[in-house]
Amino acid sequence: VGASDTDNGVTVTADAIIGDKYHYAVTYSIEKKDGAVFDIDLTDTVGEGLLPMGFADGDTSLMGYFGGAHGSSYFYDADPADNAIQYVETREISDGEVRGHAVRAKFSDLCVYAENDTGELERRVIAEGDWSLKFNLDFEDTSIALRAGQSTTLNDMPITINAVTLSPLALRVDYTVESAVVWEDAPSGRETAYNRTQSDRYLSDLTVLLTMKDGTVMDLTSAGGSLSPNYSEDVTQAQKGQVFDTIIDPADVESVTVGNIVIPVEAS
Repeated sequence: VGASDTDNGVTVTADAIIGDKYHYAVTYSIEKKDGAVFDIDLTDTVGEGLLPMGFADGDTSLMGYFGGAHGSSYFYDADPADNAIQYVETREISDGEVRGHAVRAKFSDLCVYAENDTGELERRVIAEGDWSLKFNLDFEDTSIALRAGQSTTLNDMPITINAVTLSPLALRVDYTVESAVVWEDAPSGRETAYNRTQSDRYLSDLTVLLTMKDGTVMDLTSAGGSLSPNYSEDVTQAQKGQVFDTIIDPADVESVTVGNIVIPVEAS
């Protein structure tokens, strides 16, 4: 990508993008221009080599896109021999396709998180600054469409699988539930117990498995998604998808299971 911005002697660069029809991942590098290293302990990692870091404030948006989206982000060190650290953002959008949009990313104050003497998590700023980048999502769509149109049930509700999209980056399932989900009013930013139950019935309870040819099974049942009820037709349009923890080769995938329907990748 090569888009970058420098402030207070620190440069943030968008290095590379991989994407498909509905998802994208961007890798950023963060480094000091004078070659100095950041004041962090690179051996103090969490999970699979992830650094306990974050921005004090950050916002990434697709310009011209006004639908729903969800995703995640994390920091890691790709090469301990240099002074740069890496930041990765992944996103899935609910409506439309990601290609053709531009990304506007804004970050401020790079921070590290650590426990203090009382065991509380504290945030320490290691690089002050404001960084703003803009770049286009111009990449090859790496996704393939698997066979769809099958019918099954979810919590005794009939559903139809409309589309299953697989790429090296992610998996997404689009389906129709023959019942319109009903939400109750809730305070802004909060989810009521009733709405959580409804979300589970229509989304979280749908089993989604990715079976590799070596027998490995990736359980994506807890993947995020969205629900769009159509009350006039008494149906709900649903999407459920997840960006993988690592890049995969779709040729190594044996099948995708949605509910009790097994869909061979060879049938794409």
